[in-house]
Amino acid sequence: MKTSILLCLMCVLLMACSSTGKVTREQLKHSHWQLIQVDGRPVTEATPIEIEFLDALQVVGFAGCNRFFAEGNMESEMLTLSQLGMTRKSCSDTIDTQEMQFLEMLQQGASVTFVNHKLQLKGRQTWQFKALDAEPLTN
Repeated sequence: MKTSILLCLMCVLLMACSSTGKVTREQLKHSHWQLIQVDGRPVTEATPIEIEFLDALQVVGFAGCNRFFAEGNMESEMLTLSQLGMTRKSCSDTIDTQEMQFLEMLQQGASVTFVNHKLQLKGRQTWQFKALDAEPLTN
């Protein structure tokens, strides 16, 4: 009887954990993501935004027109980038605007969640990414 109750309690706890979608610093390390949606709208650009998390939460990627690199910090499910560096090309107005919005959100801080095997970054807009590496995040 005690074993059954313990197993049921563990199942409830595991289900609660998987439904929260919380993402930890460790889960982000060594993952690579490609933007698929912004505020529920599919991304149609030929070169979509990519973000990759390396050791010590170093962040590198492609913001739509320019490559970027930064130091990442994760506190209370909020990802913030600092010491941002990037190339300085200019593309179309639409791509330049989206790139600026994305990088500003990351510098100001974005909540990070994991929803349906997708990484979701949320600031003023909700940016959803699919995994590009072999093993997507799991809770």
